[in-house]
Amino acid sequence: MTTLVFWLDVDNTLVANDEVKKILDEHLQPWLGADLTARFWDVYEEVRKEEDLVDIPLTLRRFRQQTTLAQVDENTFAYVESIFDNFPFVQALYPFALETLQYLRTLGLTVIVSDGDLYFQAEKIVNSALSEAVEGRVLLYIHKQQHLDEIQQRWPADHYVMIDDKPSILADAKKILLRKVTTVFVTQGKYAQQALPENFDPDMTVAHIGDLRQYTKEDFFQTHA
Repeated sequence: MTTLVFWLDVDNTLVANDEVKKILDEHLQPWLGADLTARFWDVYEEVRKEEDLVDIPLTLRRFRQQTTLAQVDENTFAYVESIFDNFPFVQALYPFALETLQYLRTLGLTVIVSDGDLYFQAEKIVNSALSEAVEGRVLLYIHKQQHLDEIQQRWPADHYVMIDDKPSILADAKKILLRKVTTVFVTQGKYAQQALPENFDPDMTVAHIGDLRQYTKEDFFQTHA
């Protein structure tokens, strides 16, 4: 029997991360005020550009370093940290995200392959019930497309399906794996508005993660390259 492994992204693929940021902002505003909340997100973007990924622990540390106790006392900062530590990510899942994982598991092996910091991103994956849904098969990287050999060795298969909201990552994977991977572009979140990389056309494009429940196992073997 031909084996199939699904590699699933998290932010804006399974979790509505853009909406999460809006809710976090609403929680930060009463404690930090408009100006300091804006500064926090400036630091967030600064770290994201430097590290090429979202790193909440580093963002919090840097924000603490850049604010005085008069601006943000220790009790307030502890509460700010708790906002991130206790966010109910299970409520931020896209509709039918868990059901889609259950369905894909009937077709092959499901693996979460996410980029992000090793602490906050891991907490998000556990607290959202995603880790349990894939039976603990979770990998975190800074640039996951640079670790495709390692991922294949961990879970060998005849064919792979990469499901992601970032076309640049899908394009990189296609260049490396060619016909061995089917790229699925989920057009949720801000990256869906970006132009596709040159000479790249996803093998499959869906508007919502839940749409994947309509496809058969044979459909996921279709590739353009």
